[in-house]
Amino acid sequence: MKTLLIARREYLAFVKTVGFWLSLLVLPVLMAGSVFIPILMSRSGGEEASRVAILDLSGENLTPSLQALLDRPDPAVAALHEAAPSVSARQALRQMASRRDYQAVPLPEGLTPDMTLAAAEARLSQLMQAEKRSVDNVIVAYVEKTPEPHLAFHLWSSQTKGKSLEDYLRWDLHALQSAYLAKQKGVDPQVATALREARAEISSLTPAIAAAGADDKASFTESLKENGPHFVGIVLSYLTWMSIFSSSVILLSGVIEEKSSRVLEVLLTSAPASSLLVGKVLGVFMVLLTVAGLWSAVAGGIMGYGLAFMPPDMMNNVHVLAGAILKVETIVPMLLFFVGGYLMYGITFIAIGSFCETQKEAQAIMGPIVVVLMIPMMSLQAALMSPDLPLIRYLSWVPLFTPFLMPLRVLGGAPWWEVLATLAGMGAMAWLMIRLGARAFKQGALGGGKFSWKALMGLSRG
Repeated sequence: MKTLLIARREYLAFVKTVGFWLSLLVLPVLMAGSVFIPILMSRSGGEEASRVAILDLSGENLTPSLQALLDRPDPAVAALHEAAPSVSARQALRQMASRRDYQAVPLPEGLTPDMTLAAAEARLSQLMQAEKRSVDNVIVAYVEKTPEPHLAFHLWSSQTKGKSLEDYLRWDLHALQSAYLAKQKGVDPQVATALREARAEISSLTPAIAAAGADDKASFTESLKENGPHFVGIVLSYLTWMSIFSSSVILLSGVIEEKSSRVLEVLLTSAPASSLLVGKVLGVFMVLLTVAGLWSAVAGGIMGYGLAFMPPDMMNNVHVLAGAILKVETIVPMLLFFVGGYLMYGITFIAIGSFCETQKEAQAIMGPIVVVLMIPMMSLQAALMSPDLPLIRYLSWVPLFTPFLMPLRVLGGAPWWEVLATLAGMGAMAWLMIRLGARAFKQGALGGGKFSWKALMGLSRG
């Protein structure tokens, strides 16, 4: 009962502060703003297409081709239009597809296709410095007179906006050069285009994907079943690390503050050290659940809004991925790994904090601990490329690394006996931490001890 009372005290100490709720709401507001603000801006009609003029000095009649590139709709958005599941989604996609980032406009006064490149660029340098201009960009196309003539393009703008135009047209301008070179070599431009666009058919197969045969949708679904849980496992492992580490730091700072104000001494006169230790950990754990609950609700609302615009095929893939992850045999072990890891590290950090008088002392101790905690994170980076690395399997048996690496292995299909064995190992480590942590907590809080080798040897003998 005293453990629960202490947990309640710790929880209310956090949630009653204005700063807690302000910091809690920052991320959901940013998440919602990143999704809805661009939508509102696009619907407000405030964005105007950049005005682009074309100055063709090449003599190859490139103006119609360049104008067609500027006036084309967004091909990716247009392809989604037909598959949209609702009328509102189709309307939104139609607006996006018809929107123009760039609009071809007539040449400004003083620019003509029969002028020299030097004269044109001297005029453009003056034009782009003027405050009032009829264009935002000018594409200058010409032939570079080298031993092997080739097309060249200068993209003029008033500032650095020409870089975005370059990114938009880069590969299309290369295609124009390819057609020009084919013409110079006496090659049929259509043949040159076909060669440029030719791609080999490459397939990565597993038995399940191969069984799907030529059905692309079925092959993608099988690939999602096999590889999707692996990537979700990596994400969950990172989230577990961040949650445990951040909450443990909160516990460490809280204990140092209470020790300096002698609140710990008062609490230890009314409750056993073990109850106080576990109660503090549970209190911060409930704070963590509050934060996770609110953030999950916001993320769920945003995802629910996004699902209304998803094509049926994509919705089916979402269901497939959810079905591969949301199973009792995966959810229960991952929850146990998270709770066990949280208890293990939370109690350890509280015990360390009870030996520290200031934040500076705590930071000195935290350095080596952070280095150790970075080992599973570096292993996860390697797992992105090779999920079946033996190193991941070996490290997951180390209790200190188990809560961070086993979520990845559970979703990757780890054998049940390994899941039970690593849970047992982490549970034994957590039990040991509680025993030693309670002793260290009492010694550090009441005895005014310092964190030293002598203190550690005393705990092991006691």
